[in-house]
Amino acid sequence: MSMSVPAPIGLKALFKEVLSTKSGKLSLIILIFIASLAIAVPVHAGPEVIRKWNDPTAWEDYPTCAAPEWVDIFLGIRSCRNTYIGQEDFFKYSKPIGGGIYKLIILSAKISYDYDTFPNIWDGFRISIEINTTQSMFIEIRWVRPDERVVVLWSEVVYGSSPVTLLATDWDIRDATSAFIYNATGIYIEREKTFPQIALFAKVGPNMNDPDRAEVLRGTYKLIISAVVYGEGDIEASFLIYGRVFGLAGTDNLRRDIIIGILWGAPIALAFGLSAALILSFVHALFGIIAGWFGGRIDAFIQRLTEVLMIIPILPILILISYVWTTIYLKTMPIWMVIVILIALSPVGGATLTVRSLTLQIKEEQYILATIACGAGSSRVIFKHILPRVIPYMIVSIVSAVPGYIFLEAALSILGLGDPTLPTWGKILSDAYNAKALYVGWWWWILIPAFFIVITAFAFALLGYALDKIVNPRLREL
Repeated sequence: MSMSVPAPIGLKALFKEVLSTKSGKLSLIILIFIASLAIAVPVHAGPEVIRKWNDPTAWEDYPTCAAPEWVDIFLGIRSCRNTYIGQEDFFKYSKPIGGGIYKLIILSAKISYDYDTFPNIWDGFRISIEINTTQSMFIEIRWVRPDERVVVLWSEVVYGSSPVTLLATDWDIRDATSAFIYNATGIYIEREKTFPQIALFAKVGPNMNDPDRAEVLRGTYKLIISAVVYGEGDIEASFLIYGRVFGLAGTDNLRRDIIIGILWGAPIALAFGLSAALILSFVHALFGIIAGWFGGRIDAFIQRLTEVLMIIPILPILILISYVWTTIYLKTMPIWMVIVILIALSPVGGATLTVRSLTLQIKEEQYILATIACGAGSSRVIFKHILPRVIPYMIVSIVSAVPGYIFLEAALSILGLGDPTLPTWGKILSDAYNAKALYVGWWWWILIPAFFIVITAFAFALLGYALDKIVNPRLREL
């Protein structure tokens, strides 16, 4: 399809023309939102968070596969949130006993539990005890429920100053929970089938260990830690209840806060999409100008090369190259290398043929002929007179190409060929796919990053349409 040569237009006029269209206004609103996410990255999560993204120990205080907090608005309930009881929240009492030979230490904390759901089904809770002694110490942990029932969760003699960490999934806690259920209901449940995060927070009844049918016992719970140490010694404790909801975007199966991945994915997606589109569009346009200016065999060669490369599928070749790279270097291909490969595989494209046709029209104009008559060389004419005339079309080409490259990065990541060190939107989707998130019901892990990929691509598509209308005024507004 032939296209008239775009008239020269300044950035200010271009911006004004974009704002005059509905599609342009909507695209700019979306892009400003995406850009604000990119700007918010250093505030919410600095570069040190990226270094910790693949470190499981950095996310120990986060719940596993927790839904976003805003889902409570639609469900009409108040789901359990992360509840942390720090050392300063424990009341400490100590006194010498046994004629001063031993020392009794009691730590007590109150936990107000007024949620409509139980703690996180995967984690439950965590009790951490720091011990400061060179002697042996007897420690007992009791759980006092609002109905005055007392559960001895753990009792043990420890030696030295090694810290003690107990999780709801530990066998000792499961044994204590099984004994509590039996004493309360007369029903014996094997420890492998007990859910301490359910039964310890449930009303007494035959279904108190059933995650689907148990009823939450609201009220004030108490965690009492008693210790007897020979001679001098001390203990400190903390208690964490893992929530079923967390943050704006929830968490994944490695406890990572997905909103951090979403925030970091914004600048990565924009940088990759814009860089690839800008570089490739410039290369394509340059070859188009060369073909149109020199003509002859050069023009024929570039046209035939364009026709061949346009029918070669890029994604399968990228997959093959990524596999070879991984085999040779024993690591996945970095994201910048994808751009280099794209340039090597597609130095010409559809934009090359369009710019060629524009160049054929431009080089016949009077001021070009006058420039040649004054002795200007080909490079001067190409870069000073022809290239500025095709820049408006190049801008449209760049903007229109960005969504394709954003989808390309996501596709490579989903196939396991993306950069694993960066929390891109595609990498989040890849992790969700590998964890079978959709099958299990962790919808937020898939829908939120997918939404940002689609909305960003949609914004650039709308902006491309608005710019295309400026280049080709015959297009009508939707």
